[in-house]
This record gives sequence, C-alpha cells and structure tokens, in this order.
Amino acid sequence: MKKFLSITATDLLQNFSVKKYGIAAAIICITCYINYFSGFKFWLRGEDFLFSLAWYFSLFFIFFLAGIFIEVKIVSFKNNLLLFLLFAAPFLFALKVATPFTRLLEVTDTYKHAFQQPASWLGGVILVSGLLLVIHRFTEGKWGLYGSKKTSSLSPYFFLILLMIPLLLWASMQHDFSLVYPRAKVITESLGNEAKPWHYVLFEAAYTSDFITIELFFRGFLIITLSRVLGKQSILPIALFYFSIHLGKPMFEAISSFFGGIILGTIAYQNKSIWGGWLVHVSIALLMELFGYLLHTA
Repeated sequence: MKKFLSITATDLLQNFSVKKYGIAAAIICITCYINYFSGFKFWLRGEDFLFSLAWYFSLFFIFFLAGIFIEVKIVSFKNNLLLFLLFAAPFLFALKVATPFTRLLEVTDTYKHAFQQPASWLGGVILVSGLLLVIHRFTEGKWGLYGSKKTSSLSPYFFLILLMIPLLLWASMQHDFSLVYPRAKVITESLGNEAKPWHYVLFEAAYTSDFITIELFFRGFLIITLSRVLGKQSILPIALFYFSIHLGKPMFEAISSFFGGIILGTIAYQNKSIWGGWLVHVSIALLMELFGYLLHTA
C-alpha cells in the first residue's frame, strides 16, 4: 500500500501547477456562487427531455472543454479521438441525466415519486453500460467495458475511506446536507406507513448501482481513452466535467467532487480499473445516507 500511495502522491505532484489549478479553482468558485447564491440553478427540475438533453450537453461540454484548454491551451481538432470524446462524452452523460426513465413505470403516482430516482439510476446503468459496450466494440475491436478488469489491491481504497469519515461527519452537520440526505427519505415522504423495509433496501441498492455507471464512464471510459491523447493531462478536464454533474448537490459535495475526481482519476490512470473507485464512491454514499438517518431523521 505504501508503494501505491507513494506513486499516487508522486503523480499528483508531478501534474500539479499553481496556474492550472488556480484557473480551475476560479471556475469552480464562480460557478458555485452563481449556482448556490445568485438564485440561478444549473441543475434543471421538471423540464422536457429535449430541452434537458440540450442543456446538460452544453453544461458538460463547456466544463470538459474548459478543462482541456487549461491543460493544453491549443486543442487540435485534427485528432479524431479527441474530437469524438469532446462531443460524445458530454452527450452520453446528458442522455443519462435527461432520459425520463420513470415514464416506463406503470405504477401509481405515489410509487412513481418514491422510485423516480431509483428508476433513473437503474436505467442509467443499462443505458450507459450498453452504449459503452458498443463504443468499446468499435474503438477496441472487441466487446468489453473500459476499466472493468480486477484491481490489484483494495487496501489503499480503504485508507481513503477512513480519511474521508471526519469530513463526511462535518458535512453531515450542515443544513444543506439535511435537505438532501438521506436520499431514501423520499420513501417515507411518499409512502408513509405503507413503506416497508424492502422499499429502502431496493432504493439503496439502486443508489449503489448508479456508481457503477459513474465509475465506468469517468474512471473507465474517459480516463482510459482521453489519456491516449493527453496522458496525465486528461485528469483535470475529467475532474471538471465530474464537478459539473454535482451541481444539483450541496455545495460542499460539489466542490469536493473536483478533488475526488483528481484523486480517483489519478488512481484509475495508474491501474486502469474502476473497482477501487467504485468501492470508495459507494462507501462514501452509504456513509452519507447513514449519517443522514442518524442526525436528521431521529
């Protein structure tokens, strides 16, 4: 584990630049001010599919492109792989976010409200995994998923989880955290006394499945393919893209997602596997759910 952490720290320091990260920090600060304090929200609620798709594609594209410009300054649009990723990646994730999967559920409005998000998570797993399989077939010449190989060791990831616990406890005491977590409180709000234990289990299982989608996309597909063009310079653009998908979350979570994206992106760049990142992501998410239950639903 010491060797693994040493290599990770070395990679982070080698790729660090005050100027580059200063520009990224300025973008994040301006975005957070607009999103959390100005009354304007980047994350949509209740818009139709085509408008949402166009909006999210534009949002993700701008942050992804900004990150690439920060790293390389001049983008060569003659590179077919870079051009493909620049447009296909934001579109694919926008499709995942904008698709109204709950319309496929033939259930009452009460159950639709309770399970709207789990349906979106499970639908996203199917949609993104299926499309990434097709992309892998055409780019690699065989069926597969980027980053799905077994990771060499999980012990460094458990260390990262332990480091995160104090920060998660602090975040869980913030007011905006209580407005979002636990995510499964929507079951109680929608079903009331009809809520059963298996409803919560199903909700949390769907929640954890969503992180397979996220890790396959960001730490699998994007890290592996973009690094072929930019090498270690792929990590910051992907982290900014990753930050942009968290703008519907509490501000601390959105900001920390950028740094999480840098760390997990660096690790994924080294071992080309998503499973350690998935373990970290799921552990953090379930701890946030647990702290939400303990601190805000008593």
